[in-house]
Amino acid sequence: MNMASNKPIIVSVFAGLGKSTVGNKYTNVCDLQSSPYRCIYDNYPSEDYEKLKYDSSRTPNPDWPDNYLQAIRAAIKRYDIVLVPSSEDVRELLIDNSLEFVFVMPSIEMKDDLLSRYVERGNSKEMVDDVMTIFDTWSRDPKAYSYKLEVLRRGMFLEDLLLEKGYLSKDGS
Repeated sequence: MNMASNKPIIVSVFAGLGKSTVGNKYTNVCDLQSSPYRCIYDNYPSEDYEKLKYDSSRTPNPDWPDNYLQAIRAAIKRYDIVLVPSSEDVRELLIDNSLEFVFVMPSIEMKDDLLSRYVERGNSKEMVDDVMTIFDTWSRDPKAYSYKLEVLRRGMFLEDLLLEKGYLSKDGS
């Protein structure tokens, strides 16, 4: 819960910083993956979403992005924190619909750590290459964005930042 305003927060998080870990650990947090809304995965189990990113056999969902916007709006009614990916189209969706959010990205020093995480979780080479291009080109200067930016320091995960900023507490809420 955003302690200052006592309302849910949306956190747009760069890949590999711990969205799934936080979403699985805290009952007041929703890790709202975009993959099941962006594409139709009728023949794939949900645990394969990470491996299927950038797979050309995926079928685009014609309801995207409206279906995802509806899911975000539903999630902020049920959870204190809603985690979404950092892709530009998701951030633009939030801005276009006047949904405030915090953008979390890694410091430049975290590059090698992230590469290892992507390989460990089985992301495709295409996905890793694309994310690393973004990693190298996105600014870490808060003045470059019209929304709040938080940059994780080396050795930090999303959970560390959310605890440090008071969005989460160690008791699991």
